[in-house]
Order: sequence, then C-alpha cells, then structure tokens
Amino acid sequence: MDPANQTALFRAHAMARLRGEAAEAARLAAQISVEQRMSHLLFTLTLFTQFVVEELGFEPDPVELAAFTKRLHDKHYSPERPFEALRAEAMVRAVTSESVLLTEIPHTEQAAYMWAVIDEFADPQLSESELDELFDLVEEAREDLLGRALDSPALKSTRPESAAPAQSAPEPAAASQTAPGPAAASQTAPEPAAPSQTAPDQSAPDPEGTDA
Repeated sequence: MDPANQTALFRAHAMARLRGEAAEAARLAAQISVEQRMSHLLFTLTLFTQFVVEELGFEPDPVELAAFTKRLHDKHYSPERPFEALRAEAMVRAVTSESVLLTEIPHTEQAAYMWAVIDEFADPQLSESELDELFDLVEEAREDLLGRALDSPALKSTRPESAAPAQSAPEPAAASQTAPGPAAASQTAPEPAAPSQTAPDQSAPDPEGTDA
C-alpha cells in the first residue's frame, strides 16, 4: 500500500474510533497489515500526544493526573477485563516529561491504553473538518518527529562512513634521484684537480712523449 492510501486508512480508522463507530473501526483495523502496525502505532501515539498536551499540558499536575487515573480505573476495570489504569497514566507521563516509561509498557498493549485516554478527552461531536485539521497536525508532528530522529547524532554515529577512495602507493623514486650513478657522483664529488701547469712539481719526472 502506498503512503497516501496508508495515511487515509489510518485517518479513517481514527475517525471511526473518535465517533464511537465500533463496527466500522473494527472493519478498518482488520485492513491494517502486520507490516503497517508500527507506522499505525506511531500515528496513534502522535494523535494521543496531541490530546494529552492539549488537555493536561506538557507537565501534568500530579493531583489532576491522579484523579484522571482513578476515573479510568473506575470506568474500565473489571475482573473479566483486566485494565491497569496505572499503565494508561504511564503512557501520559511518557509523552510529556518521562519518556523512559514508554519502554515499560508492552507495545502490544500501548494502543489500547492510548485509546482509553483519547476517548476520555475527545469530543464525539467533532466535525469532519475539525477532524481533518486534527489529523493534519498529527501528520505534521509525526513527520517532524521522524525527521529529528533520523538526524539525531546518536543515529548518525551508528551509520557506516563511506569508504574513502583508495590512494595508490607512490611509485619508487627514480634511481638517479636516490642513488646517483657514477656519472652523477662525478658532479657531486669532483676528482682532485690536475697539477698546476704553471707550477709543475719539480720532483715528478716528465711523462714520456710530453713536449717540453
């Protein structure tokens, strides 16, 4: 499924949930494939964050949050249907000021707790245009979140560096530059000068056949 159709499916499912259309929501949920579950969880998490921040702020008041948690417990808990309201509270705290709590809740349970919270905050009378505006904000926030995650220094440090082009080893220098031959040696170490012709060594005999 291409990204545009995937986003449309996620929006339609969320709209059915927010309107309390359980049968339609279940039908659309069945169309979300296993490969799309992580993307859908991220969509739901971003939607959940929008509602939490709007209703409770970035730093929820502890007393207000405790009262909200009790309300969730009283509404959802039953021996036949275990519901841990403290996990829903942990989800709220995870998206505001204590992100580490997100790792303490199994990902297979996170969506259920998020929707329990969303159902408490959402106005079932929201119009389609209002929902579209809300979903636009969700998409924008999700793209921003992914962009910052991909650009994070921690992620970049794990990416393999592209191999630098191999540089060829320098060729051995020419022999004439490093080990001069006899001809070159004569230039750098000149032979002793011949005896002066104007002041010959009187002790040395004249060479044979040399003109006087």
